[in-house]
Amino acid sequence: MKLTPALLLAFAAIATAHHTWSHSPYYTDECSNESESALPTVGPTGTGFVTPSPSPSETATSAPVSESESAASLTPTTSPTEPSPVSSTTVASAPTSSSTSTSGSGTTYKASFTEYGAGDTFGSANCNTATAACGWYSNPGYNAAASQNLFGTGPGGGAGPACGTCWKLTPETTSTGAAITGASSIIIKVNNLCPASGNPLCSQSGLTGTNQYGANVNFDLCIDDGASGALFGSSGTGLALGTAESVDCSQWDGSANLTS
Repeated sequence: MKLTPALLLAFAAIATAHHTWSHSPYYTDECSNESESALPTVGPTGTGFVTPSPSPSETATSAPVSESESAASLTPTTSPTEPSPVSSTTVASAPTSSSTSTSGSGTTYKASFTEYGAGDTFGSANCNTATAACGWYSNPGYNAAASQNLFGTGPGGGAGPACGTCWKLTPETTSTGAAITGASSIIIKVNNLCPASGNPLCSQSGLTGTNQYGANVNFDLCIDDGASGALFGSSGTGLALGTAESVDCSQWDGSANLTS
């Protein structure tokens, strides 16, 4: 066969084409890359396959959260229950005014104590008679005249509201403020009036007023029924300061009220 230039070009083309296909440097590499990226990954439990992680371009971007949504997400769905405060404050009862009942109210006043009756320095008559403002006396039993602010009426007003009430009288000091010795507490029943007029010790203005010794009330103890001697005792004084507490007359050691 005579090799002409045309035949030589044809053979050269065939040889070149065969060499390029069988030695492509990218085929094996591209296949191995695809197989490595396509190989499934074993899951954490080792029981199967899991979907390969998406590429960054495939990852969905989370929608932005508004400030209100963010705040809402931080707000607790339930608020802690707060216990209702328990009031620990005790309301004090209003002071009880002196009672006209013989049952006593427990009211206590700062008091001054004096004495009257036969033999006193004022020339008084026997105090243990039915001529007292309340119209009766006791025998036995200690009686006293109450200052006008406590008695409840003035001279000529008859029996005041305090008539028949009982009081525990407790001497504490002398008129100078010195501790008193030889005196004792006693319980008396009111049967007479110590009028405000002419008697500074009994002229307090209301039950919150005081006399010259700072006492809210005064009790003038009857000498003739023994009340004065029982309270002042061996103290050697006829004027003392202390307290007067309203008590139930069941505590009074006396007889029925005598009218004659």
